[in-house]
Amino acid sequence: MFDVLITGGTVVDGTGAPGYRADVAITGEKIAALGDHSKSTAGRIIDASGLIVAPGFIDTHTHSEGDLLVNPQHACGLRQGITTELLGIDGMSYAPLSHHNYLTYRRWLKGLLGAPPEELDMSSVEAFRKHYHRKVSINTAYLVPNGTVRLEAVGFRDVPLTGDSDAMQRYKTLVREGMEQGAVGFTTGSSYYPGPWTSTDELVEICGLVRDLGGIYMAEPRRANLERAFGGGGVAEVLEIGRRTDVKVHFAHYRTSPRNAGQVQEHLALIDAAKAAGVDVTLDIYPYPSGSTIPVSFLPSWAQEGGPDAIIGRLKDPHDRAKLVH
Repeated sequence: MFDVLITGGTVVDGTGAPGYRADVAITGEKIAALGDHSKSTAGRIIDASGLIVAPGFIDTHTHSEGDLLVNPQHACGLRQGITTELLGIDGMSYAPLSHHNYLTYRRWLKGLLGAPPEELDMSSVEAFRKHYHRKVSINTAYLVPNGTVRLEAVGFRDVPLTGDSDAMQRYKTLVREGMEQGAVGFTTGSSYYPGPWTSTDELVEICGLVRDLGGIYMAEPRRANLERAFGGGGVAEVLEIGRRTDVKVHFAHYRTSPRNAGQVQEHLALIDAAKAAGVDVTLDIYPYPSGSTIPVSFLPSWAQEGGPDAIIGRLKDPHDRAKLVH
């Protein structure tokens, strides 16, 4: 006798094979058998006739960590069949951060990640993961975010993380601890501060550690402080990091847009060449011509120095506001 038996459906198993008719028998939390179980018994039988039965989908790009903490049912994802989501995307999230820095970054990210409770412990990746494990309706996996770790290591300041400096060692310690506590990789974002203050050379140093720890590097190609980036930023910088470190590279939401619709081969040219040269590259995509972000990410580098309070002060100052407008 099984715990659950899903009968009559067409199984699409994720291997690329055509769908096939099979019953799915479940014991505990595992699939126990596939096939004809018309004579089997189960504590619960679900008739899936005329429906597709598939493994849970993995959402590789989501910014739901804030919402999950106030809406753990997460029906908007679960009803689409999503059972696992990656968190820490685009170089920004809540851990590892001191309580003061958590409140600072929570405020900066509020328009995109939502407003989780203020009193939460985000001092480590281990603490972060405890807020989700068996407390929300889906599985989660975390990637250590560049901007978050940089905030904890040196504050909301444009300072270098060079060589064997104390700042770089502090940064690498936080990344190492995060990976040892269950993070699966490392992320950077396009224009989400304080992340863009990190140079290509600094990212190479960090991604070498990520490689050694068995993690992946997931990148949203840079759009800010391009003068600090190899090849002017974007795809070229990310691929250079992959070449110089041998870290596994994954591009976030890499797609064409209304400006280059249909130009798939041209859009993938640099990536295809890097793959042919031995760089381990993957990518994900979403198939619609829109996106979302937070307006504060469009402010220039100098305006971000000091974090939210300083930004608000500059917006209130007539001289600084005039500079931002022009």
